[in-house]
Amino acid sequence: MLDSEKDTFRPVKLCDIVGNTEIWNSTYNLIKTNAASHIVLIGPAGSGKSTFLRIALSSFPTIVINCTGNSGLRDYRDTIRVFARGSKSNDGNMRWVILEHADSLTSDTQAFLRRMLETTSATTRFVFECKDGGAITEPIYSRSMIISVNSPDPLEMSFEINRRTNYALSKRNVDTIVKYSYGNLRHALVKAFAQLLCNYIDEGESIIGNILKSRPLNGSKKEWISWALQAESTCKLEGIDLRDVLRIGWPNNTTVANTCSQWSRLGGTSPRTLFFDCVSGLCVKNV
Repeated sequence: MLDSEKDTFRPVKLCDIVGNTEIWNSTYNLIKTNAASHIVLIGPAGSGKSTFLRIALSSFPTIVINCTGNSGLRDYRDTIRVFARGSKSNDGNMRWVILEHADSLTSDTQAFLRRMLETTSATTRFVFECKDGGAITEPIYSRSMIISVNSPDPLEMSFEINRRTNYALSKRNVDTIVKYSYGNLRHALVKAFAQLLCNYIDEGESIIGNILKSRPLNGSKKEWISWALQAESTCKLEGIDLRDVLRIGWPNNTTVANTCSQWSRLGGTSPRTLFFDCVSGLCVKNV
């Protein structure tokens, strides 16, 4: 439902995007006047990067490539070459190649793209959209403008959830969604739409509470492993994010914070393994 035709309140204008308003406006002005160079767009998940590109480039010739699982772009290189070497549109607009999750690209692939940046710059611009700017190589950085955005603040997230759901949720539910989405507006909106269909938030909190009550706080490592297996099984069955179990159970723990920061890192350890490794570390510290 999110951003589909059924989502009648999805952003369609630049002013509809919540958060990072000044950055989006200044970047849009550069794009619409063909004054923008290639772009490395860095920001956390759910901060509006894809929404901005969809709106800002709606009148430009574009191709969008999701680099997740295509770190070598082997099936897309010819497509990129042909598209990027084309001419400007009839009204003089540049062509744009949008590379989503570009932080998953290999160094060899980035070397190929760097050459494309040089040979097609008269007609085409590339956007490297990513969460981890450190994964982008220096040759691409030096040929691009760097744009860094942050997650919307809680007030902005609450406003957008209410707007997109036509104020159908209670303040308590909206506050709960914002609290446990940790700045990811996309995640928050998915939870909000789910809340319209079922009592997910209240039931989810209750389930997590029961999971945490069963923790063997003074138990052996074997008991902790048994608890972790049961918690993982319950969360999988109920559709609950394991991160919420860790964050709610250990809200100020650095081990938990470090684990959750690695959760969505492309090419990183699986969430299930991270969860068990984290629980193992918490068990050793007896917390």
